[in-house]
Amino acid sequence: MLNLPRWQTIVILAITFLSVLFALPNLLPPKVLDALPGWYSHNRINLGLDLRGGAHFLLEADLRGVLNERLTNLTDSARAELRKAQIGFRDVTLEPGRAVVVALRAEGDRARAVEALRAIDQTLAISGQGDTIRLSYNEQELVRRKREVIEQSIEILRRRVDETGTLEPTIVRQGDDRILLQVPGIKDTTDLKRRINQTAKLTFHLVNEDVAQGGVNIPASLPATTFLVPTREGMQELRRANPKAYEEIAAANPKPSPEQICRRYQPQCLPVLKRIVVGGEDLDDARATFEQQSGGRPIISFTFNGPGGRAFCAATRANVNRRLAIMLDGEIISAPNVQSPICGGSGIITGQFTTQQTQEQALLLRSGALPATLTIIEERTVGADLGADAIRAGTIAAIVGALLVVVFMFISYGPVFGGFANLAMLVNVLMVFAGMSILGASLTLPGLAGLVLTMGMSVDSNVLIYERVREEKALGRSPFSSLATGYEKAMSAIIDANLTALLAGVLLFGLGAGPIRGFATTLSLGLLTSMFSATIFTRMLFAVWVRWRRPTELVI
Repeated sequence: MLNLPRWQTIVILAITFLSVLFALPNLLPPKVLDALPGWYSHNRINLGLDLRGGAHFLLEADLRGVLNERLTNLTDSARAELRKAQIGFRDVTLEPGRAVVVALRAEGDRARAVEALRAIDQTLAISGQGDTIRLSYNEQELVRRKREVIEQSIEILRRRVDETGTLEPTIVRQGDDRILLQVPGIKDTTDLKRRINQTAKLTFHLVNEDVAQGGVNIPASLPATTFLVPTREGMQELRRANPKAYEEIAAANPKPSPEQICRRYQPQCLPVLKRIVVGGEDLDDARATFEQQSGGRPIISFTFNGPGGRAFCAATRANVNRRLAIMLDGEIISAPNVQSPICGGSGIITGQFTTQQTQEQALLLRSGALPATLTIIEERTVGADLGADAIRAGTIAAIVGALLVVVFMFISYGPVFGGFANLAMLVNVLMVFAGMSILGASLTLPGLAGLVLTMGMSVDSNVLIYERVREEKALGRSPFSSLATGYEKAMSAIIDANLTALLAGVLLFGLGAGPIRGFATTLSLGLLTSMFSATIFTRMLFAVWVRWRRPTELVI
């Protein structure tokens, strides 16, 4: 058991050396790190929000608004299906947040109407009596759609906040309609809040020419299929003429709807049809670029996916000589006249953009439109001083814990056996640091607690081995036989104990979030590395020691 081949000794020493090498950047001072190559010095453990400081937001998703938008699209689809089936109806109205109500002209058409409406969406719940049909989503479907909205919002937030993948934000769901966002290392949250609040929702709508040709900027009443949207030029003019009103709109939380802005502040607006011709979800890519034909002004170029390109082509082919409004974040960027079908699957957005604005908008479009408006209901900033205090307290706890373990092992098992166990504990800590550096894991305050616990658990395996060696020695075995048998017979208990604890760590990581995951990461990594340091590494040390000293008696 202790007669290790030379290649095994070389592999163990190589693993130990690499662990020290990858853990070293976390222990070196900044001046030394600056002199080292960037690929090596940047390979360090990220500090979590509670240690590094940063921003903490609790966001609430407007799920009712999402439902109303879906129901609005459902009204248009219901009208189209009924006309297609040549079924007469008096009206299709919306009950906000609840259902779509269809009033038929003849009660005898009810069966055909239900069949046609069910083809829109098989998950719809259809009720009502006589010539009235109510379309709604059942409770199970609403729960599923709400969950999808939150999950999609989390993924989009992750791409917006951390497009480069270096910030290590924590973005988790809380309750049915809330999202917890924590970004370490952020001091000024202005830019972060702007990214969160911007929806970057790109949609294409046809302009209602019948209303627009009336020459009235703000009509007193509009058809049910039409709503008002301010133009970008109109909002810029409002900013110049009435900066107080513009600031009031920008500071509002939640932001007023486009129609509310048009009615209350009366900027230049256009009446557009509610039905979305093509949505931003069909975008394949969006890039900030420059228009070569007009002096290199900044523009946004975009490309549709296959279904989006076909829908855009069909819409422009059917509406030649009509204006198509390009709506971005509740403003009409432009409303060009469709002169011919556009079937290339790509296009550009022009306007009075700066280079920075095109880059920001392209990023937001590329990451996707938020499916629901997110309202910040709680905001906190964790200062770096508080993080420094936590690091100081955690470091003191780790040092005190390590010293207590070192003293206990020396007293219990003597200088040789206790020294080897303490050296294995040091190697284990370095391997944990190296593993977290390679994985890019974040160290949080609970993670520090897990690290302190790992130091205590790393000598558990040595205690099991040493106690078994004592038993074999008491049976009269030789020093070499006692060590070999002690390692061999203790391994089953060591594996069982570590696998049981590792299973708990994996479950904590899989089911937990935030601080719990930080604790589970260091604990699980420490358990894996202790299997190497406490058994394989110390076995190599004892093999070398036995060959060198040839002991006739074990002092343990």
